Amino acid sequence: MMKKIALLLFLCLSISCAKDDEGKPENQAYLDQLLGRYQLRAAYLENPIDLNGDGIAGTNLFQEVEYCNMSKHLESYWCTIIKVNIQYIDFEIPYSDHYNNFQEYSNCLRHKDVRRELNINSQNESVALVPNEYEEDFMLTYQAKLIDFTWEDRIVYLTLEKEFYTPNGEWATVILYMEYEWVSSAT
Repeated sequence: MMKKIALLLFLCLSISCAKDDEGKPENQAYLDQLLGRYQLRAAYLENPIDLNGDGIAGTNLFQEVEYCNMSKHLESYWCTIIKVNIQYIDFEIPYSDHYNNFQEYSNCLRHKDVRRELNINSQNESVALVPNEYEEDFMLTYQAKLIDFTWEDRIVYLTLEKEFYTPNGEWATVILYMEYEWVSSAT
């Protein structure tokens, strides 16, 4: 009889502890730091290239951009981290402009909005990309592959392998680092 009571008490405590883990409130302070809207503050290349055709290769993408026909300026690029029903990051990346159904490229840069699913764990204060082949293939159509994503102190760091069309008619494969800084909790 004592064994049955001890077993029943053990089961009750186990179930109670499991429910406590499930019912832990989210770490709102962490989420307040993470979630929101970010603005591009830096975009630089690992190795210098000449994108704007001035004959001087550089690593600062802000100085190398060729804007054409209503191109969005890099200063206007946004990134948003959202946690609603799903958790995701939505960010803008530059890509080489194209004409005539992708057959004729230009060194003008356009922007493309890209979304990637995230796993946000507010309890252990971590955020990570969820692998997704469809989203990765979508980025490849804009000559981009996301290599790394990190978040620290209200800054989103993205590392991409990127191809840009140069003024001399060649494709240059580069590593592009983008830094987005938190500006608002509004999403």
